[in-house]
Amino acid sequence: FFSSRRRHTRYWRDWSSDVCSSDLAEILTRAYGIATKSVSTKFPNFSREVNVIPHEKLDLGGKTKYMILDPAGRKNWFMAWVAIDPSDTWYVYREWPDANVGDWAKWHGGKWIGGEGAKGLGYGIKDYVELITSLESETQDTIFERLIDPRLGAAKYQTQNGASSIMEDLEDAGLVFLPAPGIDIEDGLQALQTKMAYNRKNPIDSINRPHFYISDRCQNIISALQEYTAEGGQDEAWKDPIDVIRYLAVSGAEYISPDGFKTLRPSKGGY
Repeated sequence: FFSSRRRHTRYWRDWSSDVCSSDLAEILTRAYGIATKSVSTKFPNFSREVNVIPHEKLDLGGKTKYMILDPAGRKNWFMAWVAIDPSDTWYVYREWPDANVGDWAKWHGGKWIGGEGAKGLGYGIKDYVELITSLESETQDTIFERLIDPRLGAAKYQTQNGASSIMEDLEDAGLVFLPAPGIDIEDGLQALQTKMAYNRKNPIDSINRPHFYISDRCQNIISALQEYTAEGGQDEAWKDPIDVIRYLAVSGAEYISPDGFKTLRPSKGGY
Protein backbone atom coordinates (compact mmCIF):
# COMPACT_ATOMS: atom_id res chain seq x y z
CA PHE A 1 0.00 0.00 0.00
CA PHE A 2 2.71 2.47 1.02
CA SER A 3 4.81 1.55 -2.02
CA SER A 4 1.84 2.17 -4.30
CA ARG A 5 1.12 5.45 -2.54
CA ARG A 6 4.74 6.57 -2.96
CA ARG A 7 4.62 5.76 -6.68
CA HIS A 8 1.38 7.70 -7.04
CA THR A 9 2.83 10.70 -5.18
CA ARG A 10 5.98 10.63 -7.31
CA TYR A 11 3.91 10.42 -10.50
CA TRP A 12 1.71 13.33 -9.41
CA ARG A 13 4.77 15.42 -8.52
CA ASP A 14 6.44 14.73 -11.89
CA TRP A 15 3.22 15.31 -13.82
CA SER A 16 2.39 18.57 -12.05
CA SER A 17 5.95 19.82 -12.51
CA ASP A 18 5.78 19.06 -16.23
CA VAL A 19 2.37 20.73 -16.67
CA CYS A 20 3.32 23.82 -14.68
CA SER A 21 6.32 24.36 -16.94
CA SER A 22 4.03 24.39 -19.99
CA ASP A 23 2.22 27.40 -21.43
CA LEU A 24 -1.32 28.34 -20.40
CA ALA A 25 -2.99 26.59 -23.35
CA GLU A 26 -1.35 23.26 -22.53
CA ILE A 27 -2.13 23.64 -18.81
CA LEU A 28 -5.82 24.23 -19.57
CA THR A 29 -5.97 21.23 -21.86
CA ARG A 30 -3.99 18.70 -19.79
CA ALA A 31 -5.07 19.72 -16.29
CA TYR A 32 -8.66 20.78 -16.90
CA GLY A 33 -9.63 19.19 -20.20
CA ILE A 34 -10.36 22.55 -21.80
CA ALA A 35 -9.52 22.58 -25.51
CA THR A 36 -7.98 25.91 -26.46
CA LYS A 37 -7.48 27.53 -29.85
CA SER A 38 -3.74 26.91 -29.85
CA VAL A 39 -4.33 23.21 -29.22
CA SER A 40 -7.31 22.64 -31.53
CA THR A 41 -6.00 24.62 -34.51
CA LYS A 42 -3.31 23.60 -36.98
CA PHE A 43 -0.75 26.10 -35.67
CA PRO A 44 -0.29 25.62 -31.92
CA ASN A 45 3.08 27.40 -31.95
CA PHE A 46 1.62 30.60 -33.37
CA SER A 47 0.82 33.41 -30.95
CA ARG A 48 0.25 37.13 -31.19
CA GLU A 49 2.79 37.72 -28.43
CA VAL A 50 5.64 36.01 -30.29
CA ASN A 51 4.89 36.12 -34.01
CA VAL A 52 3.08 39.43 -34.51
CA ILE A 53 5.20 42.57 -34.97
CA PRO A 54 3.99 46.19 -35.06
CA HIS A 55 4.12 47.17 -38.70
CA GLU A 56 6.19 50.25 -37.96
CA LYS A 57 8.96 48.04 -36.57
CA LEU A 58 9.24 45.86 -39.68
CA ASP A 59 12.47 46.36 -41.60
CA LEU A 60 11.86 45.15 -45.15
CA GLY A 61 15.09 46.47 -46.60
CA GLY A 62 17.40 43.97 -48.28
CA LYS A 63 14.85 41.16 -48.22
CA THR A 64 13.47 39.11 -51.11
CA LYS A 65 9.77 39.79 -51.64
CA TYR A 66 7.11 37.40 -52.86
CA MET A 67 3.46 37.97 -53.69
CA ILE A 68 0.88 35.17 -53.55
CA LEU A 69 -2.64 35.17 -54.97
CA ASP A 70 -5.60 32.89 -54.30
CA PRO A 71 -8.32 33.71 -56.86
CA ALA A 72 -11.95 32.84 -56.25
CA GLY A 73 -15.30 32.93 -57.95
CA ARG A 74 -17.81 35.18 -56.23
CA LYS A 75 -15.55 35.92 -53.25
CA ASN A 76 -12.77 38.47 -53.24
CA TRP A 77 -9.37 37.18 -54.27
CA PHE A 78 -7.07 36.83 -51.27
CA MET A 79 -3.47 38.07 -51.52
CA ALA A 80 -0.39 38.20 -49.32
CA TRP A 81 3.06 39.71 -49.57
CA VAL A 82 6.02 38.07 -47.79
CA ALA A 83 9.63 39.20 -47.38
CA ILE A 84 12.39 36.66 -46.67
CA ASP A 85 15.75 37.51 -45.10
CA PRO A 86 19.12 35.70 -45.36
CA SER A 87 18.29 33.50 -42.32
CA ASP A 88 15.22 32.14 -44.18
CA THR A 89 12.91 34.04 -41.84
CA TRP A 90 9.55 35.13 -43.22
CA TYR A 91 7.89 38.50 -42.66
CA VAL A 92 4.29 38.66 -43.87
CA TYR A 93 3.91 42.39 -44.38
CA ARG A 94 0.71 42.93 -46.37
CA GLU A 95 -2.60 41.24 -47.06
CA TRP A 96 -5.66 42.02 -49.11
CA PRO A 97 -8.49 42.14 -48.19
CA ASP A 98 -7.29 43.70 -44.95
CA ALA A 99 -9.20 45.06 -41.96
CA ASN A 100 -10.11 48.17 -43.95
CA VAL A 101 -12.13 46.00 -46.33
CA GLY A 102 -13.47 43.77 -43.55
CA ASP A 103 -12.95 40.58 -41.59
CA TRP A 104 -12.56 37.58 -43.87
CA ALA A 105 -14.75 35.44 -41.62
CA LYS A 106 -17.17 35.97 -38.75
CA TRP A 107 -18.53 33.77 -35.97
CA HIS A 108 -22.22 33.05 -36.52
CA GLY A 109 -24.51 30.30 -35.30
CA GLY A 110 -21.71 28.39 -33.62
CA LYS A 111 -19.38 28.34 -36.62
CA TRP A 112 -17.22 30.53 -38.83
CA ILE A 113 -18.80 31.80 -42.02
CA GLY A 114 -17.72 34.27 -44.69
CA GLY A 115 -17.31 37.81 -43.44
CA GLU A 116 -17.50 41.25 -44.99
CA GLY A 117 -13.95 40.98 -46.34
CA ALA A 118 -14.82 37.90 -48.37
CA LYS A 119 -17.82 39.44 -50.10
CA GLY A 120 -16.98 39.99 -53.75
CA LEU A 121 -16.51 43.60 -54.82
CA GLY A 122 -17.12 42.78 -58.48
CA TYR A 123 -13.48 43.23 -59.47
CA GLY A 124 -12.21 41.99 -62.82
CA ILE A 125 -8.67 41.25 -63.95
CA LYS A 126 -7.93 44.91 -64.72
CA ASP A 127 -9.21 46.00 -61.30
CA TYR A 128 -7.02 43.49 -59.48
CA VAL A 129 -3.94 44.44 -61.48
CA GLU A 130 -4.53 48.11 -60.69
CA LEU A 131 -5.04 47.27 -57.01
CA ILE A 132 -1.85 45.19 -56.80
CA THR A 133 0.34 47.71 -58.60
CA SER A 134 -1.10 50.55 -56.52
CA LEU A 135 -0.38 48.80 -53.22
CA GLU A 136 3.15 47.90 -54.31
CA SER A 137 3.93 51.38 -55.61
CA GLU A 138 3.13 52.85 -52.20
CA THR A 139 6.12 51.04 -50.69
CA GLN A 140 8.18 50.82 -53.88
CA ASP A 141 8.12 47.02 -53.73
CA THR A 142 10.32 44.99 -56.03
CA ILE A 143 8.64 41.59 -56.25
CA PHE A 144 10.97 38.73 -57.07
CA GLU A 145 8.25 36.18 -57.80
CA ARG A 146 4.46 35.91 -57.89
CA LEU A 147 2.60 32.67 -57.16
CA ILE A 148 -1.01 31.67 -57.76
CA ASP A 149 -3.32 28.77 -56.93
CA PRO A 150 -2.22 26.17 -59.53
CA ARG A 151 -5.71 24.77 -60.03
CA LEU A 152 -7.89 27.83 -60.47
CA GLY A 153 -5.10 30.00 -61.86
CA ALA A 154 -4.56 27.70 -64.83
CA ALA A 155 -8.18 26.62 -65.33
CA LYS A 156 -9.35 27.36 -68.86
CA TYR A 157 -12.48 29.34 -69.67
CA GLN A 158 -14.00 30.69 -72.86
CA THR A 159 -13.67 34.33 -73.83
CA GLN A 160 -14.59 36.26 -76.95
CA ASN A 161 -11.06 35.63 -78.22
CA GLY A 162 -11.00 31.92 -77.41
CA ALA A 163 -9.85 29.91 -74.40
CA SER A 164 -7.90 31.69 -71.68
CA SER A 165 -7.08 31.46 -67.96
CA ILE A 166 -6.60 33.80 -65.01
CA MET A 167 -2.82 33.41 -65.31
CA GLU A 168 -2.87 34.29 -69.01
CA ASP A 169 -5.17 37.26 -68.50
CA LEU A 170 -3.02 38.57 -65.65
CA GLU A 171 0.08 38.28 -67.83
CA ASP A 172 -1.65 40.12 -70.66
CA ALA A 173 -2.45 42.87 -68.13
CA GLY A 174 1.18 43.12 -67.08
CA LEU A 175 1.68 40.76 -64.10
CA VAL A 176 3.36 37.37 -64.49
CA PHE A 177 2.28 34.68 -62.03
CA LEU A 178 3.67 31.17 -61.66
CA PRO A 179 1.53 28.23 -60.53
CA ALA A 180 2.37 27.17 -56.98
CA PRO A 181 3.36 23.50 -56.64
CA GLY A 182 0.28 21.28 -56.52
CA ILE A 183 1.38 19.57 -53.31
CA ASP A 184 -0.98 17.97 -50.77
CA ILE A 185 -2.52 20.41 -48.28
CA GLU A 186 -1.06 18.56 -45.30
CA ASP A 187 2.45 18.94 -46.68
CA GLY A 188 1.95 22.69 -46.95
CA LEU A 189 0.55 22.93 -43.43
CA GLN A 190 3.49 20.95 -42.09
CA ALA A 191 5.92 23.26 -43.87
CA LEU A 192 4.25 26.25 -42.19
CA GLN A 193 4.35 24.55 -38.80
CA THR A 194 8.07 24.01 -39.27
CA LYS A 195 8.56 27.74 -39.92
CA MET A 196 6.89 28.50 -36.59
CA ALA A 197 8.58 25.77 -34.56
CA TYR A 198 10.85 26.49 -31.59
CA ASN A 199 11.26 25.21 -28.03
CA ARG A 200 8.64 27.12 -26.07
CA LYS A 201 10.07 25.95 -22.74
CA ASN A 202 13.36 27.77 -23.36
CA PRO A 203 13.97 31.51 -23.76
CA ILE A 204 13.73 32.91 -27.28
CA ASP A 205 17.12 33.90 -28.65
CA SER A 206 18.93 34.10 -31.98
CA ILE A 207 18.88 30.31 -32.32
CA ASN A 208 15.74 29.21 -30.48
CA ARG A 209 13.12 31.25 -32.29
CA PRO A 210 10.43 30.93 -34.95
CA HIS A 211 11.23 31.82 -38.54
CA PHE A 212 7.79 33.28 -39.18
CA TYR A 213 6.62 36.79 -38.28
CA ILE A 214 3.68 38.87 -39.42
CA SER A 215 2.70 42.53 -39.42
CA ASP A 216 -0.07 43.53 -37.04
CA ARG A 217 -1.84 45.01 -40.06
CA CYS A 218 -2.49 41.52 -41.45
CA GLN A 219 -5.38 40.79 -39.13
CA ASN A 220 -7.15 38.33 -41.45
CA ILE A 221 -4.11 36.07 -41.77
CA ILE A 222 -3.46 36.36 -38.03
CA SER A 223 -7.03 35.30 -37.26
CA ALA A 224 -6.80 32.47 -39.78
CA LEU A 225 -3.64 31.13 -38.12
CA GLN A 226 -5.45 31.15 -34.79
CA GLU A 227 -8.72 29.61 -36.00
CA TYR A 228 -7.99 27.29 -38.94
CA THR A 229 -8.50 23.59 -38.11
CA ALA A 230 -8.54 21.96 -41.59
CA GLU A 231 -11.63 20.05 -40.47
CA GLY A 232 -13.99 21.98 -42.74
CA GLY A 233 -12.29 20.94 -45.99
CA GLN A 234 -12.64 23.25 -48.97
CA ASP A 235 -15.50 25.13 -47.29
CA GLU A 236 -13.68 26.15 -44.13
CA ALA A 237 -14.10 29.92 -43.78
CA TRP A 238 -10.48 30.67 -42.88
CA LYS A 239 -8.95 28.48 -45.60
CA ASP A 240 -8.15 31.22 -48.16
CA PRO A 241 -5.75 33.25 -45.97
CA ILE A 242 -3.99 30.00 -45.04
CA ASP A 243 -3.77 28.90 -48.68
CA VAL A 244 -1.70 31.87 -49.79
CA ILE A 245 1.06 31.31 -47.23
CA ARG A 246 0.78 27.54 -47.70
CA TYR A 247 1.50 27.95 -51.42
CA LEU A 248 4.65 29.89 -50.60
CA ALA A 249 5.75 27.32 -48.02
CA VAL A 250 5.94 24.53 -50.61
CA SER A 251 7.34 26.66 -53.44
CA GLY A 252 10.97 26.62 -52.36
CA ALA A 253 10.87 30.38 -51.81
CA GLU A 254 14.11 31.68 -50.38
CA TYR A 255 16.24 34.75 -49.91
CA ILE A 256 17.97 35.81 -53.11
CA SER A 257 20.96 38.13 -52.95
CA PRO A 258 20.35 41.33 -54.93
CA ASP A 259 23.35 40.38 -57.05
CA GLY A 260 21.63 37.12 -57.94
CA PHE A 261 18.34 38.57 -59.17
CA LYS A 262 19.51 38.50 -62.78
CA THR A 263 21.19 35.12 -62.65
CA LEU A 264 18.96 32.86 -60.55
CA ARG A 265 15.64 31.37 -61.62
CA PRO A 266 15.85 33.01 -65.07
CA SER A 267 13.00 30.96 -66.47
CA LYS A 268 10.50 31.88 -63.76
CA GLY A 269 9.78 35.43 -64.77
CA GLY A 270 10.31 37.67 -61.74
CA TYR A 271 8.73 41.10 -61.69
